[in-house]
Amino acid sequence: MLRLALADLWHERVLFLCSALGCAAVLAPLIVLFGLRQGVVAGLRAELLEDPRAREIVSVVNRTLEPALFERLAADPRIAFIVPRTRALSATILLEHPDRPGSGLRVELLPTAPGDPLLPGRGAMAADEMVLSATALQRLGVAVGGGVVASVARSREGRREVLSLPMRVVAEAPSSAALRDAAFATLPVLLLTEDFLDGTAAPDARPGGEEEARRRPFAGFRLHAARLEDVPALDREFRVAGIEVASRAEAVAGLLRLDRNLALLFLTIAGAGGLGYLVSLGVGLWAQVERKRRDLALLALLGLRRRALLALPLIQAGAVALAGAALAVAIAAGVAGVLNRAFAGSVTGDRPVCLLTHAMAAGAAGVTLLGALLAAVLAGLRAGAVPPAEGLSEG
Repeated sequence: MLRLALADLWHERVLFLCSALGCAAVLAPLIVLFGLRQGVVAGLRAELLEDPRAREIVSVVNRTLEPALFERLAADPRIAFIVPRTRALSATILLEHPDRPGSGLRVELLPTAPGDPLLPGRGAMAADEMVLSATALQRLGVAVGGGVVASVARSREGRREVLSLPMRVVAEAPSSAALRDAAFATLPVLLLTEDFLDGTAAPDARPGGEEEARRRPFAGFRLHAARLEDVPALDREFRVAGIEVASRAEAVAGLLRLDRNLALLFLTIAGAGGLGYLVSLGVGLWAQVERKRRDLALLALLGLRRRALLALPLIQAGAVALAGAALAVAIAAGVAGVLNRAFAGSVTGDRPVCLLTHAMAAGAAGVTLLGALLAAVLAGLRAGAVPPAEGLSEG
């Protein structure tokens, strides 16, 4: 039956070519549209994911946050990482090269902990270790593995007192981790500087333990959501709870809206165009069955089973669908190449603005084949219902 169906298509190859071109004319724009959606959204998402601060949420107003809150947040599956913060006024420290005292650099002191997305690959740090931003390393003239002296000063009863901590630089922070000169240290170091400025720690004090530090209230926090999709919801929940935060929630929400809107646009156009084409394909196959009723009746009279007659339009519809899908993929690939060259570096950086994959091509062919077979079912039932006696009605 397969050979007979294909031979019939070859006999009417002009009609077959027109049907395949009609399929490609509907399918190619849909593939390009889907590729644009994948390229633009995937490119924007990748840019956000490459920036560790895209999933970051930071409290911006000093408050008294109890340890129970941090335990609850750490247990939230939407939160991948959280570290407490001290007051902003006490999160600044002076760094000096050991061999060049008096030429210090004031930097922002940031807390860190194992698993910090801003410092990928870093494990637990000792209390006398620091990670410095590239600009801070350059301005201090210090290399990774070298030492610095971290100090903070206060005035007490008319006397100037200084807390000095010898520190070792264990790594350079990625450029995306800090927007200005910054030093990453363990939480006990930040607590010690805060206590010293508050007057509750002596100049010769040294950082305590991590577990002891986390049992204290803190003024704020820095956390990273597990997924981009979690950022807007977490941002909204904190604001409802009265905790002012800074995040990329608006940018992430805009990306998610774009993804949803493009998906809706694609489904609408695909539904309208695809339904119209399938109806036209089904009607065309039905018309062919009506036109070939006598031929089909003769085949039935010669002993061809009803199942074989039913399969004839299905095989031909499948051939049209696969040929049309192949043409559509070829056309879409050419259009995608033109779009990617035209918009290179202007929309999604170095990524293609129209992203086509083998999986997309296979999916388009599969969906088209399935739709064509469904459209051909009625024509197949009509072909199978042709009575053999009609083959004797003429001549």
